[in-house]
Amino acid sequence: MSAVEDVTKQTGELVIEDVASELEMTASVAARVAHLKTLQEQQGVLEAQFEEERRQLELKYEKLYQPLYAERSLVVMGEKEVASAEDKEKDNTVGIPKFWLKALMNHPMVEQIITDRDIPALEFLKDVKSESLTETNGFRLEFHFAPNDFFTNEVLTKVYDVAEGPTGDAMLKNIVGTPIAWNEGKNLCEKKKKIKQKSKSGGQTRLVTKVEPCDSFFQFFSPVEMPTEEEEDESDEIMHQLDSDFQIGFTIHETIVPQAVLWFTGEAELADSDYEDEDDEDYDDEESDDDDDDDEDDAPRGKKGGKKAFPGLEKAGADSTEKPPECKNQ
Repeated sequence: MSAVEDVTKQTGELVIEDVASELEMTASVAARVAHLKTLQEQQGVLEAQFEEERRQLELKYEKLYQPLYAERSLVVMGEKEVASAEDKEKDNTVGIPKFWLKALMNHPMVEQIITDRDIPALEFLKDVKSESLTETNGFRLEFHFAPNDFFTNEVLTKVYDVAEGPTGDAMLKNIVGTPIAWNEGKNLCEKKKKIKQKSKSGGQTRLVTKVEPCDSFFQFFSPVEMPTEEEEDESDEIMHQLDSDFQIGFTIHETIVPQAVLWFTGEAELADSDYEDEDDEDYDDEESDDDDDDDEDDAPRGKKGGKKAFPGLEKAGADSTEKPPECKNQ
């Protein structure tokens, strides 16, 4: 017997002894269990091959979908006409107005982050494109806008960089958004508040204007600073925010873009129903300063009974065979 065979035999005997001791089995049963573990390892290798082949198949068909999406875009924007001449005489509407706005708002998860103040800007959204990144397991979203009074960007992008972690699981490495070039006084991600300020000498007070961030769909494009490993361990809030961000992006990529017309008409339903009715809650406004703005416009437009906290990241791909990654930085 060679030295390698001898070591292998000894190692195998140790494993069997450990299994037998831990699970209170006889040596013969432990040997059978150890053999089943080797079979399980072989199954894991085959499963990894399956996942890679499935990904290549998904990429193949994603390319085949693109001509359909391109034609959809032309119809939505009115650049391709499908109505009859008789219909055109009765109605001079161009394309399908507010197509993407309605598609986004009809999805209960995405609607949670859209405020009343966002709607006039989102009415200029003329197309949403999604592309899987071939070099990684990530994806890229593109939001195309018609010229508008809010910002000068024609396209707002969001890119999710996903890589394979040490254990083989997909892990979120980076998120990149687009800085928005807001026109003067049109920034939907901030609001001005008038507050009373007392002078240091006491006595007189004055009204000053304070600019602070506010809820908005367009916060989705804000730059994201990925946490360090220490911050991951120490802050559940940071990880929850990243999980929520990824889940929204993944839902747009996997669910809304492929089935946009069904979300527009309201026919689409989530395969996994995680949106149960919950009791309405009353929130007291604890602001002590004078505020001329109506905060109701800043509140997300959550449907009655819709959850305000996003489900866990594992639910993001409920309508897809693709497994979303864990939201961890390497």
